[in-house]
Amino acid sequence: MTPRTTLPLLGLFAALTSTAFCQDHWPEHRGPQRNYHLSSQTEYPADWSVATGKNIRWRMPLPETGHSGIAVWGDRLFLTCFRQLTAEDIGPKGTWVSETRGYCLDANTGKILWSCDLPGQRPNQVNGTFTDSTTPTPVTDGKHVWFVNAGGFMACHTLDGQRVWGKEFEVRTKHSAKQFQPFLHGGNLYYAMMRDASDPQRREQTATDYDKNSKTGWPWMYIRCFDALTGQPTAIMPDGISVHSKGALGSLHGETVLLHARGGSHSPPEKPYGVSLSRLNDAHDLVWERQGLSFEGTDFIDEKYAYCFDRNDFFVLDLATGETVKQIRIRGTGSLIAFDENAGRYREPADASKLKSPHLLTHRSNIGVGKYYFFMGGQPGILGRINIETEEVSYLQVPVQVVLENGKKKFSWSEFKSGDMTGSGFTVEGDKRRLSHGFGHISAATPIVVNDHVYFSTVLGTVYVVDATAERFDENALVAVNDLGMPGETWTLSPFSAAGGRLYQRTSREIISIGSGR
Repeated sequence: MTPRTTLPLLGLFAALTSTAFCQDHWPEHRGPQRNYHLSSQTEYPADWSVATGKNIRWRMPLPETGHSGIAVWGDRLFLTCFRQLTAEDIGPKGTWVSETRGYCLDANTGKILWSCDLPGQRPNQVNGTFTDSTTPTPVTDGKHVWFVNAGGFMACHTLDGQRVWGKEFEVRTKHSAKQFQPFLHGGNLYYAMMRDASDPQRREQTATDYDKNSKTGWPWMYIRCFDALTGQPTAIMPDGISVHSKGALGSLHGETVLLHARGGSHSPPEKPYGVSLSRLNDAHDLVWERQGLSFEGTDFIDEKYAYCFDRNDFFVLDLATGETVKQIRIRGTGSLIAFDENAGRYREPADASKLKSPHLLTHRSNIGVGKYYFFMGGQPGILGRINIETEEVSYLQVPVQVVLENGKKKFSWSEFKSGDMTGSGFTVEGDKRRLSHGFGHISAATPIVVNDHVYFSTVLGTVYVVDATAERFDENALVAVNDLGMPGETWTLSPFSAAGGRLYQRTSREIISIGSGR
């Protein structure tokens, strides 16, 4: 570990433990506090089963598959799906579609109140292993809602469905529909895309169609700003951003800042590789830049620190300067509490150095709570936790899937069934990696934290609820293992949303309201 520093833990993640209560809204992908956390006096469900109906308020089929998060404002839900798929959408490389639709639903029933076309400019793989055209979560301020189709279209609507404006944008030949999530700030809508073709600073696009390994033929991606009520472009953040970077929002000296990264697999063109912090003022000033590290998993900051994974280590960076405060080794170290299936119980902690995986963690699956940092490991059924104070790295084996036997929940620790049939009954074709266990080289939904519970969700629809305050990361820290449906019939890349004492989640087939009572 280099260097060794003691953190002022009383201030660590202070923004997460002293925030105002937010109960009725989850206005964008990052939630009401813009950090995937919700502090509330309302109790939220931790134990449920869609397969058995336990603590399920309602379920409603969706017209088609899609994987945006769910924006919540009062009694309205907003999400994005593909337009209805047909056999004509299947080509040599699977199912590829550009057109999506935005939806507004009644939060009390799931009934569709209105929808809108989001036509798109370029097809992306449906139910992609990491993302697809429906990945961007809608954004709302309670008066308007903004939808983004990562295939090349964005639009603003009133809450009753009237279109205020719609705008096409050009999409890169490959690796354009990825991780970045739109947000509002200062009257602007922020999203990542190329410079316009007429922009003299744009680099020429010469890569062949869908070439994912071109080192010179892709234009850079930038975070761009558009007037939220007119759609007119207002600014371009001058430092490029990788398609692998989701962007993390926070505050420094009273100013809103954005952490954004460059780098990742398939040689993204934006250079230099590393991570930057920028102010969201008119000039979008660069606060600092850290070069030379692979921060593909970066997505979290608090009032004092930025938290980043490199290929082997976990970094705590000073938010004001970007300097390393702590560097904690993750790969090849730590302890593991595994489950003994023959004995039907957990074993004593053992050396975790044999947890070999080319991927340190599952994409998008990390979040900080207090002095702990949580993530999904690179091997199936492994959750990880870092104690930032002591630098202890702990792993816990969890079931891969929930199954039903005679109407009762049972756990499967290694075997699983996967399927991503859509809401219309269409069978998607394409990258078979999407039908794996949901750990490792695939994306998982970004976990959310509601009060003291962390909610992890895998593509199989298995949901792990973890006590974020547990002193030991063992079986007692695992509050519940829940399902979003029957094995083989449930698939999702979407994050949870929480509002008004209810959790909302969606799969490729349906949307679900979780909570006691009706």
